[in-house]
Amino acid sequence: MANYSQATIRRLLHESDTAPNSDVKGDKLETLVKYLFEKVRGVSFHKKNVLDGVRAHELDVVFKNDKRISDLYFLDFAIITECKNTASRLGSNEVRWFISKLVDRGFSAGVLISLSGITGAADGVSNAHSEVLHAITRDGVSILLLDRAEILSLATTQDLADLLSEKILSLTIERTV
Repeated sequence: MANYSQATIRRLLHESDTAPNSDVKGDKLETLVKYLFEKVRGVSFHKKNVLDGVRAHELDVVFKNDKRISDLYFLDFAIITECKNTASRLGSNEVRWFISKLVDRGFSAGVLISLSGITGAADGVSNAHSEVLHAITRDGVSILLLDRAEILSLATTQDLADLLSEKILSLTIERTV
């Protein structure tokens, strides 16, 4: 288990928030996500801004996940993350687009980092939350959401592993986001 530097997390969030344009804003958030996941045992950075063969989908940050030793053994062999730092919460269309990226690649889970959260109610009865719940039954895909408050609460890599595993349980057992 490794510790996270709260100063580093806060600095990268601030740099993303105050970036001069959306490209730099996204790049700074991707740097933060890279920092958080690379510290996890068994997880290593693979590529950033990966385009598929037909250049239809871009993946923000992809990690290799050595499930034999990883603290995130319950996730796929590669961890796909989508990073969004927008002024408003993400809507159904953006969430559905991330789901399609995962489905097209045959993945069972992905991590959606939306600092402002997503639209709808956590019980999944409306808006983007309903897309997350439907993705499980319709597509066999778990979307694990991380927001600003959750990122700020992380002190160790074990905190991240526990948070993501709890999110899978909430989605599959309780059917809440």
